[in-house]
Amino acid sequence: MNREQLAHVLRTSSEIAGDPHILVIGSQAILGTFDEDLLPAPATASREVDIAFLDDPGSAKADLVDGAIGELSSFDEQFG
Repeated sequence: MNREQLAHVLRTSSEIAGDPHILVIGSQAILGTFDEDLLPAPATASREVDIAFLDDPGSAKADLVDGAIGELSSFDEQFG
């Protein structure tokens, strides 16, 4: 995954959840600080991004996003 792909996922997630306050966790979080061209290939090999919403106590927003654009969704099929 590169920064542009991460930004796309974050924009889409924010729109779905109606919440711009997203925390990127896991290996893709490094793309918030470094351009993928400055990182070794294994650092950007994952096609998944783990996110959490800062105000989502029951995980409803996360579940909504996962169902809409998560694995095996049409978004996943189109954008990978």
